[in-house]
Amino acid sequence: MIEPMDALGYKEEGNKAYKAGNFAEAITAYTKAIEITPKKTNEKAVFLKNRSACHLKLENYEKAANDASSAIDITPGDTKALFRLCQALEQMGKSEQAFQEARKLIHLEPKNTAVQQMLMRLTVCVSEKAKKFQTTDNKVEQMFKALEESGIDEEKKIQAANNLIVLSREEAGAQKIFAENGVERIKKLLTTEDTDLQTAGLRILSCLCSKHKSRAWAVLKQLSLETLAVSFSSKSEAVCNSAASVLLSAVNSLIGENVGEVKGGDMAVVPDPTPEFKSLMMFFMGLLTNESVSGFGRDAVIDMIIKFVPKKEGIGRALTFVTNGGLLKLLDVAGQIPDEPRYPITTNTRMHCSVALDKLYNEMTGDKTRGFYEELCFKFVANKFSANSLETNMEALIALSALLQGPYDVGNKMLSKEGVMEVMVAMASSKVTLHQKVALETIIHAANKKDKCTGVLQSGVEIIKKLYKSSNDHIKIRALVGLCKLGSYGGTDYGLQAFSEGSTLKLSKEVQRFLVNAQKDHDLKKWAAEGLAFLSLDADVKEDVVGNTEALHALMDLAKTVDHSALYGVISTFVNLTNSYDVEEIDPTMKKLAEYAKQHVPEEHPKDSKEHVRGRVEKLVKADIITALVALSKTESENSRELLSRVYLAIAEDEKHRGNLVQKGGAKCLIPLANEGTEVGKTRAAQALAKIAITMNPELAFPGERALEVVRPLISLLHIDNTGLQNFEALLALTNLSSLRDSIRGKIMTEKNGFSSIENYMFEDHDMIKRAATECMCNLASNKLALERFKGENDRVKLLVLFCFEEDTKLVAAASGCLACLTRDEEICSKIFKVKQGLEALQVLCVSQDVNLQLRGVAIVSNIIDSNKENASKLMETELLEILMALSKLKEPGQMAVQERAAYSLERAAELGLIQHVGNGQAS
Repeated sequence: MIEPMDALGYKEEGNKAYKAGNFAEAITAYTKAIEITPKKTNEKAVFLKNRSACHLKLENYEKAANDASSAIDITPGDTKALFRLCQALEQMGKSEQAFQEARKLIHLEPKNTAVQQMLMRLTVCVSEKAKKFQTTDNKVEQMFKALEESGIDEEKKIQAANNLIVLSREEAGAQKIFAENGVERIKKLLTTEDTDLQTAGLRILSCLCSKHKSRAWAVLKQLSLETLAVSFSSKSEAVCNSAASVLLSAVNSLIGENVGEVKGGDMAVVPDPTPEFKSLMMFFMGLLTNESVSGFGRDAVIDMIIKFVPKKEGIGRALTFVTNGGLLKLLDVAGQIPDEPRYPITTNTRMHCSVALDKLYNEMTGDKTRGFYEELCFKFVANKFSANSLETNMEALIALSALLQGPYDVGNKMLSKEGVMEVMVAMASSKVTLHQKVALETIIHAANKKDKCTGVLQSGVEIIKKLYKSSNDHIKIRALVGLCKLGSYGGTDYGLQAFSEGSTLKLSKEVQRFLVNAQKDHDLKKWAAEGLAFLSLDADVKEDVVGNTEALHALMDLAKTVDHSALYGVISTFVNLTNSYDVEEIDPTMKKLAEYAKQHVPEEHPKDSKEHVRGRVEKLVKADIITALVALSKTESENSRELLSRVYLAIAEDEKHRGNLVQKGGAKCLIPLANEGTEVGKTRAAQALAKIAITMNPELAFPGERALEVVRPLISLLHIDNTGLQNFEALLALTNLSSLRDSIRGKIMTEKNGFSSIENYMFEDHDMIKRAATECMCNLASNKLALERFKGENDRVKLLVLFCFEEDTKLVAAASGCLACLTRDEEICSKIFKVKQGLEALQVLCVSQDVNLQLRGVAIVSNIIDSNKENASKLMETELLEILMALSKLKEPGQMAVQERAAYSLERAAELGLIQHVGNGQAS
């Protein structure tokens, strides 16, 4: 049995890992030492400052600062801990705090040149910030003066308010605005009639609340929830969304999300945010069913639920919301009758509810919590039916439609409950148009999944056929969509179609007629798009749609609307037209067995060939699908985001469309799609980003800080569950990105599994993947964190040496290039001699027929000679001396770089007294 180590044992383990460049392992060891060490001991302070050093190496500056600060609490005179605190604070941009700590440090170590240099830097930085702060003071005063002075025209006031928004985004500006009684002064803007001024005021308050607990607390206290509630009654969508932003920023700050506070910083004491958070949740739950809240205000509140209540870490928020009546209120909003609502709603409200219901259900991860969720939904529907009125019956069916569009399984279970189908059939048979619409929509949404809607189809088909003959277009188009769903149950299988040949195409033409008729209203076009979403699984329909320019433009225009209920139909149609859905590959053996047994075998339609798909994508790009996709990318629905990712990838498959994707904002939209959503959606979006990064200049495709944001999605593709192509493209993209600047290389190194994932693929059997991984590593080698990983006891240098003997010249070039970069470090140079074939590899490179390999070989040799005299002496005792002499005589124009580097190596050897330089390439 292995006895557990004591604290000093863990410290030694951490020290070894640190020296080997394995900083994450070192952190683990030091953490164990800290956990078993009594509080307030000198030993604990040592462990803390050591862990701080590791965090500095990994650029985890906030954690580094906290550890150093904790060490100083125990041993106030510890100069190493103080220096590390200064380093971390400086990197975090907290120059004033770093300056104060550096002044303490210079008194303790006045002759320390590193501290002197740091203090000089910080002095300059603090002086510049002071000047900027003074300028900010003046600007804030001027803007408030412009807002409050009478006689100023509205345009100037709006400009002043917008300037305050810009100032409030910077900490100095936010601090000044708040200090100048800014909340009370901005509250006056909220009482004006001008919605632009109201919006600006709310946006300033949102910035004041952002990332600052004490200020968020104070803003809510001064503003009051009652005042904020008035903004949710506005008829302006911008005002309502801005009010929601204030609340969301405040809550996030109060519970510590997105707040980077350093221990020991000057922050006001904030009470426990838990009670405040609960009261805030009850506040916006109350807004859900408040009659004075406008339709836009209600949508903003639901969006707030979508963004904040669901949380991956546990189910606390979601369960609190559900158990405190939030779910029932959400269902009540979802069940509002569009033409006769009990309180204001918009055309988007029900879809917002569906997304929120789905997110909440997904948070119920256990059978017990899901059962509780389903029970509440059933009670809501049962209570509505028990009232036995047409109004409450309609509300129950509309809420059921929302569930079928969100957590489908919950809605489907409701359909099987006694009395539900009877009410649906009775309403569909009514002569009242509204009753028919409600019943038809429920049947249509219930038929989303063929394998789960048998009962609905048995009762609903005849109803759909009957209502299709209606003279009312709104009823007819809904019945038409129902028929479209029935006609699509064969999917993409050419040999399994529900209707006779040609019937599906006829239905499609009828749907397109509704879509392109300029006199048709938005509701009809929305339902026409939903019908196409099902019919366009048929290849004949796909070709017909892309050939109809009017229909394509109508789809694009519909995508750009703010009606979220229309989005899923449009996106699904795009997925079908581009064939970006998953297609199961049939095993040839199983196909033969199925044919022998006279079983049905899925067939691909001839018009679904790669050539036809490329043609359709080409037409869609010409019809400006990319602009439509960018507009659609704002959706919060994870399913819709996955579909969008699929379409983006289908467009990115063709290199000639990638520039268009970047130019029209598609590349920017792909980053959040690759970071949030379903696993399939994130993978597809990440692969599209990889394709763009491979063939385009990354500086143009991902300007500025955006290049750093692309790193994480690309690294996520380096997983065994992904395909070899996805691995390969990710490596190529990372190679391109890492060639730009060291900050990107640093981001790759500090990203979780970044270095290790790339390194793992250097052992891949597939030659192209192995080469791509090595090329990426070659680019990373110039980063100091990468260099540290090659130091210490490991075989990484050995692997690169062995690659120099491979037949793949591109792999050899990458491995030798990596060595040429790494051997600028003395320790790496010494490791070359520890590899059995090290010197032989250098000889092979230097005598290669490939000039590029020769240059890399002599670069490594010259680096080793420069490293120290002992290493240089070892080289000069081998055949490399004669090889260098021969290379120094080269005269071909293409070999001059090799000749110069060889001559330099001989000169350095002569300077070290290892050889006697005679001239003309001769040495003795």
